[in-house]
Amino acid sequence: MLYTLIRLVFALAAGGIAFVLLSETRDTYVAERRRIVRTNTGVLAGTAAAVTAATLLLSLLPLENTFLGFASPENAFRYNHISGILEIDEYDKCAFVVASTVDERVTTHVLPRRSDGTWQLETIYNRRRDVTTQGYCIAERLWVPGTNDCFVTVAHSASGTIADDPVNVSDNGRTRFEAVSYPDTMTFFYGYVADMDDSYTLYVDGETLRFS
Repeated sequence: MLYTLIRLVFALAAGGIAFVLLSETRDTYVAERRRIVRTNTGVLAGTAAAVTAATLLLSLLPLENTFLGFASPENAFRYNHISGILEIDEYDKCAFVVASTVDERVTTHVLPRRSDGTWQLETIYNRRRDVTTQGYCIAERLWVPGTNDCFVTVAHSASGTIADDPVNVSDNGRTRFEAVSYPDTMTFFYGYVADMDDSYTLYVDGETLRFS
């Protein structure tokens, strides 16, 4: 997979550079207090830290978003996920993806859309999520990068039962919430909320939920 290969190449490059620099520091005859590392173990530890940091950074902030534009949200999602796509809804600024993992968990994702119509990979900025609970219900909002728009999802909480699935979901705006259900998964609702502000209120089966 190209996604994995790119990260492997950059992680190894970061590790190689760190190894050379740390080895040079170790071997340079300078005052002891100026040495970053003094032993081979220190060099190896620093190299491992550089590899880990490069891998983490490229996972959270994909380098591909600077030079790749995907023709469809399906292509963008499959580039770095092995989860099966259950549903994709496209919007002007983004796409909402519902996927199923190998252990049959349902996950949700937001993929940003460029001004030229191509799609980008999910980043740390559009993994921003807020959660609120009330009784058996758990509500989550997933932000669209660079906007005050977000997706709101509602399902039963871990302490609830399948019989506790929400039935009626609405808010103080005009959001259209769609109920979705897949084999062997619970039913949940989701809706696209434009320009969310602090006055936003969610209503689930007569209960009022607010995001702090």
